[in-house]
Amino acid sequence: EFRRVLFRSVRTAADNPFEVYISEKASGKSRRLSSFNTDWLKDRKLSMPEKQTYTNGKGQTIEYWVMPPPQARDGKKHPLVLEIHGGPSAMWGPGESSMWHEFQFWCGKGYGVVYCNPRGSGGYGYDFLRSNVRDWGKGPMEDVLGSLDRALAAAPWADTSRLVVTGGSYAGYLVSYLIAHDKRFKAACSQRGVYDLRTFFGEGNAWRLVPNYFGGYPWEKNVLDILERESPINYVQNITTPYLIFHGENDLRTGVIGSEQVYKSLKVLGRPVEYVRHPGATHEITRSGNNRQRIDQMLRTWEFFERF
Repeated sequence: EFRRVLFRSVRTAADNPFEVYISEKASGKSRRLSSFNTDWLKDRKLSMPEKQTYTNGKGQTIEYWVMPPPQARDGKKHPLVLEIHGGPSAMWGPGESSMWHEFQFWCGKGYGVVYCNPRGSGGYGYDFLRSNVRDWGKGPMEDVLGSLDRALAAAPWADTSRLVVTGGSYAGYLVSYLIAHDKRFKAACSQRGVYDLRTFFGEGNAWRLVPNYFGGYPWEKNVLDILERESPINYVQNITTPYLIFHGENDLRTGVIGSEQVYKSLKVLGRPVEYVRHPGATHEITRSGNNRQRIDQMLRTWEFFERF
């Protein structure tokens, strides 16, 4: 007796964030059951990610994607957002579910978006995954900037004088490290980041990242030297880029003290910085957290970037 085996699943694609589908195992055919986004999207203009690759200084292949704003053919120059992922072992792709709305939000506002999978990302094998050991800053920074440089070279619509950068968690760390070493960005935004690896070891519930990536603990002199070299707080005096920092008050993953340190340091230095601590928010503040706070974060970031 032939028995049909059906599966229900949620699908995310580059042109639709979420719909429920039913699939037949034998034939592989599927059909859409829901219209959560399909009907709404009919009258919207989306930006489709364009995949590119290049070889970095270590001989590794770096995948990156470029999303032009829908207005890219109007003959005008448009600003561009460099988006960086966290983890550091996360992996982005064209149908990126957690970032779908954020990427399309920026494109809808007339910005282009560039994002990549720098060394240390998952999905490319063990050697690639571990190639940021004892190197959270300089190497991954070179990969994301290398992606940006190549995207700009091939995008006649991009305004190289209006570049901004943002990211959360490990990417909040890398944004901070990056703007202390590179001055090309007009504004920057970090969410729920790590800024002092010693503090993070004591405060964050993801503290095992310290021994896993840096080979030991802060009380070991050879490890401490690496933690000091890799901590953005130790380069804070070099940050002059206007900087917006978000953190959730109940973020147990990375803790709030590091972001307070960066904010207070930049205030003492007289640098352009703003800090938002969302009440009750966890590490999920800009992903699956409170919707009002997520909207607030996006609108604040957009206003901040527009201002500078």
